[in-house]
Amino acid sequence: MSETFWINDKDLDMEQGRAVQNIGLDESFLIRGPAGSGKTNILLLRAKRLVLKKLSNIKVVVFTSSLRDFMHMGCTQYGIPPEIVITGVRLFRDLLDEYGVSYTLTKDFGLDRDLLAGEVKALIEAHGISNIFDSLLIDEAQDYTDTELWVLRRLTKRLVLAADTRQSIYKVTHTPGLLEKLTSDKSVNLKYHYRSGLHICMVADSILKDSKNFPSIAGESKYDEKLRPSSVVLVRCANFDSQIDAILKKIGPQLSLYPTDHIGVLFPKKEQCIIFEKALSSSPLIGSDRIWFDTLHGGKGWEFRAVHIGGCEALYRMGATQKRLTYTGILRAKTSVSLYYSGSIPGYLDSAVAVLSPPPDDTELSDLF
Repeated sequence: MSETFWINDKDLDMEQGRAVQNIGLDESFLIRGPAGSGKTNILLLRAKRLVLKKLSNIKVVVFTSSLRDFMHMGCTQYGIPPEIVITGVRLFRDLLDEYGVSYTLTKDFGLDRDLLAGEVKALIEAHGISNIFDSLLIDEAQDYTDTELWVLRRLTKRLVLAADTRQSIYKVTHTPGLLEKLTSDKSVNLKYHYRSGLHICMVADSILKDSKNFPSIAGESKYDEKLRPSSVVLVRCANFDSQIDAILKKIGPQLSLYPTDHIGVLFPKKEQCIIFEKALSSSPLIGSDRIWFDTLHGGKGWEFRAVHIGGCEALYRMGATQKRLTYTGILRAKTSVSLYYSGSIPGYLDSAVAVLSPPPDDTELSDLF
């Protein structure tokens, strides 16, 4: 993926370089930074340093299988074994299987996470297990529960956490200061980010307006807006089928315009993805390996030149984390975001996109009828 993974040491800024090279390999630490600040790259390059030092019993732990697939591309870029990348659920299941602990999953992701974490915690306490990995490097650490993080801490003396609370899209409440405590208050704060264009950042900032808890990112963007102006547009359609048609119609020219980049198509609901997959399979675009589609949850951690988010009318049904989910989905894009809906969308999203346009004229009383 063009411009996604670093080519040489000149691609890193000072803080990124410090996180990769200047913190001792035996130390645990926390990396904080916005979307596009290089957290994933740092984890992979730290992993490569460890492998080169023959500390090879390591795992890069990710939240979803789709993010694991994305990390595999980085492993190829940096020349490290893709097998080191594993989901948190798979890591816990492997440990339980290794020690012969039986368990029954429910196919409910949240319930299964809690069950597995509790079983592994009990296993660790019963057998005095600790530091069985040379290192664990955890992406999206803000989405793990206290119990999961406690387990990960016990499994290694070299723990590296990467986190951004603005992208916390699961119902998780941490003990205050837990991430810092688990890494002995050693942290690297990445100020700048390089993925998303200014207009995309402005819309994202307008979705999460609580600047105290969710610092704005537009002012720290290092994206070259003059080279490739960014955009965010709302596309209203008569129905969901019309949204699919509009997305497919727009993707074709983008594949030509961005010949080395991937295009992302994301939806709030899995059933929406299934409908899109069926439509794509019967379209002229079916042969392209640069079109990637998933739910908004599944798209987390990826990046694309252009992002299409369909079915935005369903965002109302995404619960308490819907703003952060929308924020995270928009920030998958480098240059272009298109948001499709039928009927209506949440007011926070309509208002956020409106920051890119001049304010409408004042209404007359008669305009209200």
